[in-house]
Amino acid sequence: MNRIIPFQGTNNFRDMGGYRTADGRKVKFGLFFRSDELTALTEQDLTAFRTLNIRTIFDYRDEGEARHKPDPAIAGALNIRLSAVPEDQVTRINMPGKMESRDRSQHFIEDMVNSGFFKKFRADAMLIELYSKIAINNPSYKRLMDLIRLPDRLGLLHHCTAGKDRTGVGSALILLALGVPEETIMEDYLLTNEMMKAYNGEQLRRFAEHVDEAELRNIEQMLGVKEEFMEAVFGSIKTTYGSVDSYLAEEFGLRKEQREALQEMCLE
Repeated sequence: MNRIIPFQGTNNFRDMGGYRTADGRKVKFGLFFRSDELTALTEQDLTAFRTLNIRTIFDYRDEGEARHKPDPAIAGALNIRLSAVPEDQVTRINMPGKMESRDRSQHFIEDMVNSGFFKKFRADAMLIELYSKIAINNPSYKRLMDLIRLPDRLGLLHHCTAGKDRTGVGSALILLALGVPEETIMEDYLLTNEMMKAYNGEQLRRFAEHVDEAELRNIEQMLGVKEEFMEAVFGSIKTTYGSVDSYLAEEFGLRKEQREALQEMCLE
């Protein structure tokens, strides 16, 4: 089956099935999907979307993001939104804070340009800080990992704005629980750079008219994903808990028996 699902209104929509686990099994297709924002799905997209039998749409965005670009209501699908970046952390990492919908631009990078972020801070340093903290004691991921154990809530689509950072970490956690090796998880994570290449190129050309070269290179860092970002997640998990197994058990209650049950349901 094809992992990449080319909707007109998204740039980074894919099925997480087909990845091989350490014991040789594979993640089933049709259970877990990841994406960028859904607000621009066309009627044609929505018709195709309904054939995927998605029962849960899990949204990592904050309230302002979701109000500005709401998820479509899909018959038979439950929409759940729980921000993956707490407001206090947004402030600490110097991202534009809570904004009213009327204040938001059409692209989150434009909000950051207008806030002066790219003149004052390095995007890669901010992202390293975000990734090093986001997977630890995060209510959003705790809810996600509860949902993936419920057969009647699968297929599950999880998404944020670009489908790269918050969704990238959520995808890594799902795949870790299923026993997919870290190097394969990294491949899935870095696939975003290919999925978003054309779109990000358009954005860079657009912003090039309004910022200097240093800011533009900073924006480029923000638009993509890098190995060191996901390595920061793996590193914080092991530093905090000693191992992935301990992390999954303590953070999400996924001890050996629960993981085996999850894998029996989701692998083939």
